[in-house]
Amino acid sequence: MSQLNRPIFMCSGIILCVFVTLCSIAAYYEYSENIRSSPALANKAIDHTVSLKFTDISQITHQRKSIVCFILTMNMSLPVVHLSPEVTCYPFLGKRMTDDMFALVSPRIQANLMSNISSWGADFTNNISVSIAYNHMQLWRRLAHSSHDSDMMIFEDDILIDSHALKLYKKIARSGVLPKQNYILKFANRHRMQWLGGQELSSIFQFLQDSKQYILKKCVCRTRQNFFSSAAYVLDRHAARVLLQHHVPMQMHVDIFMHYIGCRFSNFFLLNVDAVTFSMRPSTHQTAAEESYRLIAAFKEQVKSILFTSCW
Repeated sequence: MSQLNRPIFMCSGIILCVFVTLCSIAAYYEYSENIRSSPALANKAIDHTVSLKFTDISQITHQRKSIVCFILTMNMSLPVVHLSPEVTCYPFLGKRMTDDMFALVSPRIQANLMSNISSWGADFTNNISVSIAYNHMQLWRRLAHSSHDSDMMIFEDDILIDSHALKLYKKIARSGVLPKQNYILKFANRHRMQWLGGQELSSIFQFLQDSKQYILKKCVCRTRQNFFSSAAYVLDRHAARVLLQHHVPMQMHVDIFMHYIGCRFSNFFLLNVDAVTFSMRPSTHQTAAEESYRLIAAFKEQVKSILFTSCW
């Protein structure tokens, strides 16, 4: 290395260290402020963890549970989808952004949306991301207020829906590895930093479906990374009520919200690989222009998650 290049590398290293330090300090103070201003998130997490021992499926009493299914869409002409003779997925027409919807958003996020910035990577990006979260919550509310204790399977219309996820869900439900209540099971596995997920997720059981192996994993500690995608999942009535207890004021993308609340106050499961097929439609709530200013917000959030995780 030449004498000329050494000072450049040294300066670059110092600048990087200062940047990380400043981001860590900013993450600490803003995170602390969020906790102080949100009583729901300040409460100590409820321990809903279950035994992580592998279960002998032959010793489980198989129980059947009814399920309702909806496809979240803005397409008024979307047809129903028959997954089986017993399960039909009906289109649920979502709402676009309204003033009443915007009033449910936290003041910090309202200011960010009007200034087109993001404090954290999980913050709402624009009005579309707010309406998406709101529409998911309307389905949770329908389930939470139902008189019949059933599960709800929810799909977004950007995936290709077939009976594969339903068959896998039934196999998991019959195995007895899910708790009796308060669970969320995602069929789409998306996370940004896979190397951070070793301790956060514990393998519960493995299933063979259509010659493909799926490993069911459970979140067992306070999240240190964000699993995203709300394209396909199932939840029970109790989990829907838990999510609704924490959803106001609204401030983050619905998939991150489900992961954050699910890991702390519910039983959050996902599979090691996707059990659904995506149509590869580009995101409807993030543009290339927005990506540039979200990079720093996402990095700062990752620092915060690593600092405040309970996984260590």
